[in-house]
Amino acid sequence: MSRSEFLDKLSELRAGNCESLPTPELAIMARTVNRLRRDGLARQCLQLGETAPDFEFIDAGDTVRSFYSVLGKGPAVINFFRGYWCPYCKTELEAYESIQSELDALGCTYFAVSPQRPETAAFSAGDYQMIFDRDNRIARLFGIVFSLDESEQALFSSWGLDLSEIHGVSQWQLPVPATFVICPDRTVGYEYVDVDFRARCCPDQLIEEVKSFCRC
Repeated sequence: MSRSEFLDKLSELRAGNCESLPTPELAIMARTVNRLRRDGLARQCLQLGETAPDFEFIDAGDTVRSFYSVLGKGPAVINFFRGYWCPYCKTELEAYESIQSELDALGCTYFAVSPQRPETAAFSAGDYQMIFDRDNRIARLFGIVFSLDESEQALFSSWGLDLSEIHGVSQWQLPVPATFVICPDRTVGYEYVDVDFRARCCPDQLIEEVKSFCRC
């Protein structure tokens, strides 16, 4: 999917979902973005050149593996998304699924990580590694988790989204949507973190970044 096609889809979502919301709801969403910017979350998360943390995950064969174990064959992409209920996340996942063959050809392992329990998901995982990040434990290692305040919780509840039920934990927390390219030497070669949930890393940009770090 080209950059223009991806951005067009995101623009359509913004017009169809966000811009049609009542003003009070838009105000709460804007306050959330401003709060995260003011708190400096994007500056405090894992940065370029830093060593990525190791973590365990269960692969398609139900085997527990270490994240570091996959870096022997090439770089890895870790894409944190809020959940399958989010239309922006679904659009992003579909876009990344369209470049899966290119990532495979580059020897790159792709991880899609979410705090939403898989059994509640109505979205195909495709051929990549889908990880249930219970209690945002992996996202927390990358420094991209934030807690929702009372107004934000009430807003989500009004949309029929009970995050404590969706995530299976009591905390109302979400990861900021983020994409990291981890080099074979375990360092961060590229990171895209934007506290505005409507902004996402374009798939063609991701491919170019992965190509540049296949030799790192």
